[in-house]
Amino acid sequence: MRKIISVILMSVLALAGLAAFDINDSWTINGTIDQHPEILIGFIPTYGEITAGYTGLQLMEDNRTEIQLTVGSGYIERRFWIDPSDGIEKRDMNPLSFDVIQTTWALRFNQGFLDSPVGDKDLITLSVGYEGRYEAARDSMVADSTKQAWGAEVGVETIDEFFSAHNASGDNFPSRLYPDLRGNRQYLGTNLNFNFFLDAMEDTLSTNDGFTVEFNIDWSPYALNAALDGKADFYQFTLEGVGAKTLYQYATEKMSWFSIVLIDRVRMNWLSGNLVPTYVQKLGSLGRQVRGYSNYTYGMEFYVVNNFDIRFTGPDMGVDGLALRINLFFDMGYGCGNYFNTTRPGSQFLASTGAQFTVSIFDIIDLGYQAAYLIGDGRNFAKGDTRYSGSFTFFLDF
Repeated sequence: MRKIISVILMSVLALAGLAAFDINDSWTINGTIDQHPEILIGFIPTYGEITAGYTGLQLMEDNRTEIQLTVGSGYIERRFWIDPSDGIEKRDMNPLSFDVIQTTWALRFNQGFLDSPVGDKDLITLSVGYEGRYEAARDSMVADSTKQAWGAEVGVETIDEFFSAHNASGDNFPSRLYPDLRGNRQYLGTNLNFNFFLDAMEDTLSTNDGFTVEFNIDWSPYALNAALDGKADFYQFTLEGVGAKTLYQYATEKMSWFSIVLIDRVRMNWLSGNLVPTYVQKLGSLGRQVRGYSNYTYGMEFYVVNNFDIRFTGPDMGVDGLALRINLFFDMGYGCGNYFNTTRPGSQFLASTGAQFTVSIFDIIDLGYQAAYLIGDGRNFAKGDTRYSGSFTFFLDF
């Protein structure tokens, strides 16, 4: 296992160094990353994706036609507070923690239309694509030790121990709550998607002015997600709008020394289906969208979230593309509908405020620390009954 993790780390660290760039007139490459909280406290990436785009085919004059291929691989952790005996999310319970070895791939076709009023880019891009993934769930690498949950040290159980402790025998848990952990806990998934993106945003390392609008549809039918023991059957609709305005910038011909930018995002999401797998529950959960709360928590069919940022970006750090950034934020969101994979309805309002202190790298990675103060009755399930939540961060959320 140590050799496997070492190879994965070396691979994704190489991917983490990739910024979007042109290989030649017809090719672009960019990368994304994720991390495991038990490997150097989540400070280095343990999962990476690389996307290569071919733009040599032009179907419409002066508009971009692109064929994208994405591949990724890595080792991550997932953590849930859903009691498999009754399907209720319980923040003071000993959570299920498990690791996932995952490989992903995707093929996407993008076509641009019209000219954006800002920059040399298309105003509208329509995309259709196919995404696939293979996952193998494993017991946590820190099983039989302890870690923080609800403000206390708790024993980390194996997957079997967790389900046994909650009387989840037979098909009680895997058929609904954790559909990708059925049988031998291997999952082969297929996702079809459509995306509409309107881009009227002038976006640089130090400034943002304009707006974007994005609408996305994901569909994963059971017939394409039942090849192995792990299963899935879900659909998702997402609508997001982002607006930004640069309030102040002091710049010379060679560099930007200081800027203040206001950015606001509104995001609505509907995620439902008979079998929503655990990887989808992360981005579909209200706890993931309101900063300072736990990923995978407050997972209901619908949420609407507003994220407001005031970004202060300083001078570069002697290297083009690197700059210090302080991001003050205020988030609030409301979720309702049935909890994932249940017929039990719920509702929740979450809010938070805080700051992110980061080093921005090519305006792609923002490596630093996030401190949040939680407002209302919601809590970060990993931190306990405290209103303060801190964590390392790799990215600004939008």
